[in-house]
Amino acid sequence: MTSESKHFHPNYTSGDDYILEFRSFRYGFNSVDFAQRVEMAAVELGLVQPGVLQSDERADLVQLVASGSIEHPVSSLGEYLLRRGDEVLTLHGECLVYWLRELVFRGAWLDLRLMQGQLEVAFDEETGSFEYYPAGHRTRKIGPPPHPSWREVAYNR
Repeated sequence: MTSESKHFHPNYTSGDDYILEFRSFRYGFNSVDFAQRVEMAAVELGLVQPGVLQSDERADLVQLVASGSIEHPVSSLGEYLLRRGDEVLTLHGECLVYWLRELVFRGAWLDLRLMQGQLEVAFDEETGSFEYYPAGHRTRKIGPPPHPSWREVAYNR
């Protein structure tokens, strides 16, 4: 892909600690933003429980998403991912790194569109989650991408 077409879409940036390209997007993240997005993605996939990751566990997940592997685990979560290998990293033919990155980028894509005024957001009291709509089109809800679940191999201390 040429550099002109690769960056056709506006790019999200919160910093330059992590610069990642995914599909035709190039996004820059500061370390706090990136770590939070990685943790939220792992929770959404069912790999970890919400609000329970320790900083060293989060660091291993960040390393996995940023580089595609964990070279030197610093937590029991990183050791778990290495020990269980393909059983967790490629579950039922689905790649954990791909889906973590997909959800990290989706969150950044939504935030960018919100900042540009292209989306409206509403909180659904019933589900306790946010819903997104194209600006001016409340009948066209933008849902999360269908994704696999890692609950059957979820990490538990």
